[in-house]
Amino acid sequence: MTLEISPTTPSVRRVLFSQLRDAIKYLDDRVVLTALFVTLFFLNYAGNLIDALANISAVDNDLTHSRTITGAEVLGFVAIAVVLKDLSTDRVLRWWDFVAIIGAAVASFYPSPLSRAIAMTGLGLLFVARSDKRIASLGQLCIGLVWIDFWGALVLSLIGPWLLPVESRLAYLAVSLFGPFSLDGLIISNGSGFAIKIIEPCSAFHNTITTAFIWLSLIKIQRLDLHFRHYVILAIGLTFVVLLNTARIGIMAVSKSEYLFWHMGPGLWVVKVVMLGAVLGLFYFGLRPLRSRMA
Repeated sequence: MTLEISPTTPSVRRVLFSQLRDAIKYLDDRVVLTALFVTLFFLNYAGNLIDALANISAVDNDLTHSRTITGAEVLGFVAIAVVLKDLSTDRVLRWWDFVAIIGAAVASFYPSPLSRAIAMTGLGLLFVARSDKRIASLGQLCIGLVWIDFWGALVLSLIGPWLLPVESRLAYLAVSLFGPFSLDGLIISNGSGFAIKIIEPCSAFHNTITTAFIWLSLIKIQRLDLHFRHYVILAIGLTFVVLLNTARIGIMAVSKSEYLFWHMGPGLWVVKVVMLGAVLGLFYFGLRPLRSRMA
């Protein structure tokens, strides 16, 4: 007597689970990271970039959301693309990296800036601690983006009571050389009834964060290892930004017409263009390897 045994057909659920497991197991790390950062860009930054391009001639006196910062963010994503290109087909992610990546992606869809900032910061800190320089670079850029978008404004709100009087004093010292100006707290008066008050959007703090992020992005784009000379170049760039912003505040205290021109008129864009152009020029030529500059 013989028995005929027919092969059993695996269940659909088991097949799908097996395929999903194999897909994750053999998934290219660069593809995963590229999908993450493309998602982050289109969910959190593309809209701001489109608005900036659509309103390029509009006047915006809020320095925390200027086109300079948008340009820095775009430059940051260019640096991320360069790092991702260097990953090639190397397997560098661990299972907890995938968990953090999924968390950051999910948080990007949640309409809460705090949740996105925490998720991106956590991912950045996780990557920064890695020995692989490419993954560490992605972590540094993640943290830099979050500082521009969220943590920077929060820190300024905490240190503003200490920082703004210092910036007011610097602006007063600069403008007092040209007339009988007076300083009362955060208020600079020109002696003829006109006065301005230094508030958070006037602080150079936002621009220094942006400048540091531009510096970091160019370091990564040029694939440079950090040396003491690079930090000197950063210090020069930050000093220039602070001095330019201080000069702008001092000029605004001269008269109402100067205030309108430099605070919400063409002068605002002049300062932005000069600041961005000078910083990019300084970093581009200053950060280049010595051999390239000699050639």
